[in-house]
Amino acid sequence: MAKDMLLGQVLIVGAGAIGGVTGITLHQNDIDVSFVNRKSAHFDKVKKDGIIIEGQEKPVKIPIYSSLKDVGRKFEHILVVVKNLNTEEVMKNIKHVSTDKTLVYSMQNGFGNTDIMRKYLPENQVVAGVVGWGANKIAPGVIRITSTSGDFIIGFEHKKSSDDPKLLQMQKWLNFWKRTEVADNILGFRWSKLVVNSIIAPMGGLLGWTLGELVQDPRTAKIIMDLKDEGIFIGEAQKIELEKVDNIDIRSFFYRPKPKDGFFKKLKNKTLSAIIKRVSVKRHGKIRSSLLWDLENGRKTEVDFLNGYIARKAKELGLEVPVNSFLVKAIHEIEDGKREIGEQNLSELQAIADISREKVKEQERQL
Repeated sequence: MAKDMLLGQVLIVGAGAIGGVTGITLHQNDIDVSFVNRKSAHFDKVKKDGIIIEGQEKPVKIPIYSSLKDVGRKFEHILVVVKNLNTEEVMKNIKHVSTDKTLVYSMQNGFGNTDIMRKYLPENQVVAGVVGWGANKIAPGVIRITSTSGDFIIGFEHKKSSDDPKLLQMQKWLNFWKRTEVADNILGFRWSKLVVNSIIAPMGGLLGWTLGELVQDPRTAKIIMDLKDEGIFIGEAQKIELEKVDNIDIRSFFYRPKPKDGFFKKLKNKTLSAIIKRVSVKRHGKIRSSLLWDLENGRKTEVDFLNGYIARKAKELGLEVPVNSFLVKAIHEIEDGKREIGEQNLSELQAIADISREKVKEQERQL
């Protein structure tokens, strides 16, 4: 068999920040890895000179292609690390690089990507992932690691994962960079991460505020609680067992005491909430959400894969999530030039949050 027809080990679709760091690490540990990335200044730089993590001595040369059709061989594992809006286009061409035994991983934020993948592949070939660490592309061919805390978590959404030999192989490879867990309850990890992402990203986009401004202002801090409560409520309504994010129970994030909570639970969660808030501001206070960057640059956002997914699931269950639904509507209005980013949106958001507070309580009593 010709070399170009041999089955490759790992193909990474999206050679940006997360995909770039992962690919470099795999390559440096003798894993057969290739990139696919759209044509851009970044693509040209990686193809010509290689890709480098800020602080390393020299770039790493990894094969890179601008189209799945051009790769010329198929792979055991394919990591999809593109923006959510591009998932469908990737999957339309996945047949060019996959076999009936290839595993395709969604290593993206938000929900809905694996639903798209299952339109093109059997369920047993689709793997969900959570990425707990962070990185940014700071120049063509150059990646900066912004957060080293957090792990990889991978798993099938609808069957046992922890004893699957191919997932265990990928775990071994990803462990070269970050601790990797093969989880039987990947939905629980993903929904918890979704709740967190659905808070900071759209609120930052709507108001134009940094993370620090959002969590320190008492008006938005209260709305953060409402968004968190809506997200947790819909997760639990689907019988999803929520998992910890970075070893923290998301119920402790901007904790709002429930009538049934005992004294010590309230004390513990209030203390944890205060610590989380303080650490978040110290570490990430100046961060502006990627959704805000997209809006400011006239690009379509990923809000439909965040708050939009929560709102759609709520509707399927006959439930309401007023704040999530409003944020989806408002962000789309900004995209369409019908609303401006800014603090003038806060009073409307507060009014919707007041409605949500009572609505969630009412729905919880009915379930």
